[in-house]
Amino acid sequence: MPIQAAEHEDWTMDIDGTAFQVGRGKLMTAWHVAEALDVAGGDAHIYGNSRLNGIEALRPYRITASMRFYDMRFEDGGPGVDAGVLLSPAISTDEAPYEVPLVTWGDSTRVGVGDRVLIGGFPLGKSMFFSNMSNKGLIQPSFFDGIISAVIPAIRPGETRLFQISSVALGGISGGVVCDARTGAVLGMVTSGLTTAEGVSLPITYAIPSEVLRPFADAISFDSADGTRWR
Repeated sequence: MPIQAAEHEDWTMDIDGTAFQVGRGKLMTAWHVAEALDVAGGDAHIYGNSRLNGIEALRPYRITASMRFYDMRFEDGGPGVDAGVLLSPAISTDEAPYEVPLVTWGDSTRVGVGDRVLIGGFPLGKSMFFSNMSNKGLIQPSFFDGIISAVIPAIRPGETRLFQISSVALGGISGGVVCDARTGAVLGMVTSGLTTAEGVSLPITYAIPSEVLRPFADAISFDSADGTRWR
């Protein structure tokens, strides 16, 4: 669908959140983002890097399944961990090659208060991409600078520790990356932020460390649409 088409704003710009690729066709996101998608009805898609007639483009790829975070070390698998994985067994063709790069994981166990990080995703969703008359409807991630302002310990069974970051988490950035500002290595995933009673976002964002997310993501493998095994 051309970006200039009237249907573009209503259909392809219905953005619920952010996800990042942790294995081919395997994307990590916040579970509350996954729950907002119509996976069962076949109307949930990710936008992936591709090319159309040799020109770089974003294409929608159908999400066929979602898996909620589960870890045997936690009571009941970790019901307090707001994370999940989306599966999209896209077929790569010469006309539309699937070219979404995998993230590089960082070591979140070495992260402490005062460390500088970036958070990235799609804040405000559709509103962001239609805020300007020029380049209207162009989808691209936004990044924000911050520091680790606190490390919140787990208090109840089924929880994990959280990073508190001095950066605003606007709606739509849930499921976005927290990464090393120097290397881009992923240190965690954004899950929530604080707002005032009037709905004003505060510079306090919470994220799950990569030490919790990576083992779950690495344990998942599945058969792609062309019959190959993806991990």
